Amino acid sequence: MKKLLRSAVVIATAAGVGYVVYKEVLSDEAKQNIKKMVETVKTSYERINEVINSVRGDVMPDDGPLPNVQTTMQQWKDLGY
Repeated sequence: MKKLLRSAVVIATAAGVGYVVYKEVLSDEAKQNIKKMVETVKTSYERINEVINSVRGDVMPDDGPLPNVQTTMQQWKDLGY
């Protein structure tokens, strides 16, 4: 329980410090660069997600073993395996 509480305090502190730095310390140009970076990451994530989804959609169902595989399986059966 203490580890969880400690982690929550650390995360909240980091978020608070980040917010104060963003609002009070950074220049307008730095803020614009951060916004541009976030948009770039967001766009990249969406593109990667689209590629992954398109790859998943190309899976074809298996209709059974190919003829050469069937022949090999029959040969093994004929040999007693």
